[in-house]
Amino acid sequence: MTDHTVIHSPSKHEAPPDKKVLLEVADLKVHFDIKDGKQWFWQPSKTLKAVDGVTLRLYEGETLGVVGESGCGKSTFARAIIGLVKATDGKVAWLGKDLLGMSAAEWQHTRSDIQMIFQDPLASLNPRMTIGEIIAEPLKTYHPKMPRSQVKEKVKAMMLKVGLLPNLINRYPHEFSGGQCQRIGIARALILEPKLIICDEPVSALDVSIQAQVVNLLQDLQREMGLSLIFIAHDLAVVKHISDRVLVMYLGHAVELGTYDEVYHNPQHPYTRALMSAVPVPESRQRAQ
Repeated sequence: MTDHTVIHSPSKHEAPPDKKVLLEVADLKVHFDIKDGKQWFWQPSKTLKAVDGVTLRLYEGETLGVVGESGCGKSTFARAIIGLVKATDGKVAWLGKDLLGMSAAEWQHTRSDIQMIFQDPLASLNPRMTIGEIIAEPLKTYHPKMPRSQVKEKVKAMMLKVGLLPNLINRYPHEFSGGQCQRIGIARALILEPKLIICDEPVSALDVSIQAQVVNLLQDLQREMGLSLIFIAHDLAVVKHISDRVLVMYLGHAVELGTYDEVYHNPQHPYTRALMSAVPVPESRQRAQ
């Protein structure tokens, strides 16, 4: 076993067998060729292995938390799944179909099932569009013949679902707080009624009180709409609150996978042990143990 072999916790590291596999990732790699400014043009470029051999399954209705230090490859891994970053090698299968080998037309159809919520809520919204236009944009892309009245009704219904008043439909992103902007981003991601939402550190830029509201909203929407979530975060308390299982990443590798309690109480990989030792606990005696 190498230092970067993925270690499964001793029990319950897989979802129940009656759960459908939505997403299967096998030996996924994302490598970048880089020049450091000190190389001559004829010298070969160096390779940055942002993601290096990640393998996992995601089940219907499951929330998979992905944790690790900054630069470990969490976000690149997520972006490779949805096609925002090109994978170097490996397999990404959605309901048994290989995403990496799909034609543009096939991927366009599948993309409506997999949506993403980004870290910086304001930066991810077009400042020149009203929030109604922002939320409606996916509908206009995938359902161009849908009547405008129907689009508007769907947008208003989704605004209510994420806790925004429909009478704000004609306002612009700069008129909203960070938490409200993230709700707009969530509404945009959900308007197509996808099966999987990839959440790329969706609460890290928000105040702590607002973080809890957004996490609770995601859980409510998951139950209501039957969603699966990949939830990327560096805050382990948030991950514990929302996740069924946790994937620990280190230097581009998946080093541990299990339920939060298994990973926290019985970490197998040295990096996981170091990560969990940094989690504050209520009593100093328990921390010492």
